[in-house]
Amino acid sequence: MLRLLARMPTMRLASSVPLQMLKRTQSIAVNQRAANRQQQALIRGGIAFVAVGSAGYLLNKVLNTPVGVVPGTITTSKQMTFADAVEANRPFSPVVKEHLRSTYAHFAGGLGMTGTFAYIFHRTGWSARIMMMNRWAYLGISLVGTIGALYATKSINDRENPGLKYGTWGIFNAAMGLSLAPIYFMQPALIARAALMTTGIVGSISAVGMTAKREQYLWLGAPLMAGLVAVCLASIGSVALPATAIRTLSMLENVSLYGGLAVFSGLVLWDTQKIIAHAEHARYTGQLSPINDAIGIYLDFINIFIRMLAILNGRQRK
Repeated sequence: MLRLLARMPTMRLASSVPLQMLKRTQSIAVNQRAANRQQQALIRGGIAFVAVGSAGYLLNKVLNTPVGVVPGTITTSKQMTFADAVEANRPFSPVVKEHLRSTYAHFAGGLGMTGTFAYIFHRTGWSARIMMMNRWAYLGISLVGTIGALYATKSINDRENPGLKYGTWGIFNAAMGLSLAPIYFMQPALIARAALMTTGIVGSISAVGMTAKREQYLWLGAPLMAGLVAVCLASIGSVALPATAIRTLSMLENVSLYGGLAVFSGLVLWDTQKIIAHAEHARYTGQLSPINDAIGIYLDFINIFIRMLAILNGRQRK
């Protein structure tokens, strides 16, 4: 089951915009101008599915690519010799430090580009124009753009084609910015508060991952993937069910919102240690991409931010 889901390039983005936040965004826009009700309904349905393109890459990584296995050895976090334990607690090498700096610099750059693109799309009205299209046509175009840019970015070698790599990465951030543009219907103070809280959450959990023993939390990959599947199904189910199923919708929205917050917080820890493992074993694999590793933390941040925004907005409305 999980192997089949690992091949679906839809899961992480599918759960990146919970229905609760979309409903609140919709109501805010409706209050501003009643004539926009149909448009905001498209926002709710379109964005709930548009954030679908980057799901499978993480599942594919954890289920099909063994991380941290050095040729000639079999070392896991649960079976470590004394020498392995000493190795796991050694200081970071210059290669690891440089990779961490580069990865988090690209992570911050990706967030900056996404926020800028989202603001531009919102101010120029392009997101509203696209969402006036047929709902499923908008969904299809958005998915093709996001998924295509994501996998194009991850498949290009940094060293062989750096210009093309950065170009596709920019397109991916632009596609994400388009999908997140309706967030600017919400109050700027609320957006800033959610961003600040998300930064604190991601920063503190990343610090834990960097200071813990090497590969100590990589075993969390499989449980987190199971949780991600549940969150994704809850997110899709909350959109597919009719509005009359109030209790079921409420339960699914809570799973998507609070369950997703827990899952993606755990993925920050897992992704951080995965980044370190990639750098430490780069001499064996010959593959090291700051952009590819930054995408994992980037998606975790986006998912946590959306959920924090929904929680804060819900409290404000109460």
